[in-house]
Amino acid sequence: MAMTPATQSLLRRAGWAGLILVGIAALLVLALGALPFGLLRPMIERGISTRFGAPAHIGAIRRLQVFSYTPDIAIDDLRIAQPDWVGGGDFIRARTVTVRLPVLKLLFGGVKPDALAIDGLAVALVRDANGRSNWKGKPRPADAPPLTTGPGLTRLTIRDGQLSLRDAKRGLNLAGPLSVEGAAGLRLAATGTFLGTPATLDVRGGRIDGIDPAAAWPVELHLVSPALRLEAKGTTDGVLNTHRFGATVTARAPTLKNLDRAIEAGLFGTQPIALIGQVRHDGRDWYLDTIGGGIGRSRFVGKASILKRDGRTAIDAQMRASQFDFDDLSDDVGRAKAAASKAALGPRVLPPTRINLSHLGKTDGTITFRVDHLLSGGGTVFRTLRGQLHLDHQLLTVDHLVATLATGQMTGVMRVDHRSGRPKLSTDLRLEGMTLDTLVGSPDDITGIVRGRITLSGQGDTVREALSHADGTAAIVSNDGTIKAMVADVLGQDLGGTIKQAILHPSERVPLRCLVANFRARGGVLVPDPLAIDTGSAIGRGSGRIDLRDESIALTLAGRTRDDPALRIVDPIRVGGTLSKPAIAIAGSDAPSGKPGVGGFFKALGRSIGEAIGLGDKPAPRPAFVPVDCAKLSAAALR
Repeated sequence: MAMTPATQSLLRRAGWAGLILVGIAALLVLALGALPFGLLRPMIERGISTRFGAPAHIGAIRRLQVFSYTPDIAIDDLRIAQPDWVGGGDFIRARTVTVRLPVLKLLFGGVKPDALAIDGLAVALVRDANGRSNWKGKPRPADAPPLTTGPGLTRLTIRDGQLSLRDAKRGLNLAGPLSVEGAAGLRLAATGTFLGTPATLDVRGGRIDGIDPAAAWPVELHLVSPALRLEAKGTTDGVLNTHRFGATVTARAPTLKNLDRAIEAGLFGTQPIALIGQVRHDGRDWYLDTIGGGIGRSRFVGKASILKRDGRTAIDAQMRASQFDFDDLSDDVGRAKAAASKAALGPRVLPPTRINLSHLGKTDGTITFRVDHLLSGGGTVFRTLRGQLHLDHQLLTVDHLVATLATGQMTGVMRVDHRSGRPKLSTDLRLEGMTLDTLVGSPDDITGIVRGRITLSGQGDTVREALSHADGTAAIVSNDGTIKAMVADVLGQDLGGTIKQAILHPSERVPLRCLVANFRARGGVLVPDPLAIDTGSAIGRGSGRIDLRDESIALTLAGRTRDDPALRIVDPIRVGGTLSKPAIAIAGSDAPSGKPGVGGFFKALGRSIGEAIGLGDKPAPRPAFVPVDCAKLSAAALR
């Protein structure tokens, strides 16, 4: 079929249009090969100023080849001023920056230089005490994907370079020469101070000369100071890629808080540390593939991952300690404060452990822990500890908790809820298998197996403060034990029986049917409900209070034997003192002893004779001998 003249004309015009477009494209490509970069100087200055938030100046921009698609561009007299808050001076200065630029990639955006040479470089890094720095520039959007690649350089040269760092938040001030050249690679040797002590920083990197920019690049760092010795040796995933790397890291310091000044992970003051770990960094995330070492007397190994997601930090960690001392989690300043508090308040049993979670508002996670041997400078009945710690939006739960004691174990759950208001501590702990002699510290007088349950809740910034305002219950129960017959007679307030046993049968024992101590707590004050002891031949019932606010004890135990004694101990047994140092008064004695002495006998004998013949004050009424319903009270205390 023959084409019409109109069709032929249309094809000719289309052909000419195509040739014109091809010509324009060819001219554009040719123009890129000879692009006069000097004309771009104002635009480049504006871009740099926007990026760093400070004025930028370029003396001149020159092409070193008349025509090339990978030209070398020389930038003379580059200066980037410090932000206004720094107070004057230059952030970056360079006599000449020569960059090789693949200009064809300009057509597709995201162009990066692959070779860079800098002469006369001076970089002054500054960060204030609030963490504001001059090197971060414009922040990236929160939903932006994490950076995982480096600059992609195949060649980098820096001659006559100087780098300084004034970091008020870290307490780090360093300055020294910086060079990158040939096979020698990167070298930084800086001196200055860290936390007010002399410090040196030495950084060494592999060669950056004709290399694959995506290949593993070796680097090592040494920060040496009396306040911290930090060493890292590993590789980055590509040259100068600080976003993805792996390294072996060792650290020694007088306290973990000094290491935190360098890595800024939110750590706290401790006893001296010696740590080693295999560390990986991938975008926003950190991985401790292994970590181990010591803090004070404590020794541990473990692993952890720290992931950044949606503005929050998620931690997943497993830790095991061959030995652990909670006192190692306080530095010398913390220990001094604790000692001063102890001197002012006296010895305390309730720990001052801080449970305020305000600094963990954006942290979640799970930590599985196990301690094979618990240490304590003052001694402790606890032997081992294991469990899981869960943190979810300021709700801290410690579950699967098992603490073995000298005898028996404690299990249960503890929670700290800091989602609103002050921290709220709640406990649900059970005690199984502990022996009475371990609990009271008098194995010759009483034996038996103890069970217990503690369900307390209160508010405060520390465990001590929360429990000093706690409501709930605290109970211990012991059944089917034994007790010295003499102690049973003291419990029953039988003076004659006590004297007889002390003289004739000091070692004789009688069954202990039960001991039930069930305390109801309100506002930090524990009241027995009930406190009862039954030996079969004697019973005792208690009243009074234990005040957790000052840990004081004020309990009275009154009782009687099955047979109404001719001479009875007029005064009840009184338990006073504090949780850390209880004092037992028997037969009117003020001595903190659980064993009646000779003076107590004679004092009680005189008062008993006076009561028998009607002299002295009107005696207190004798309680009826009503056996304790051991099964019912024990079940109620532990339910």
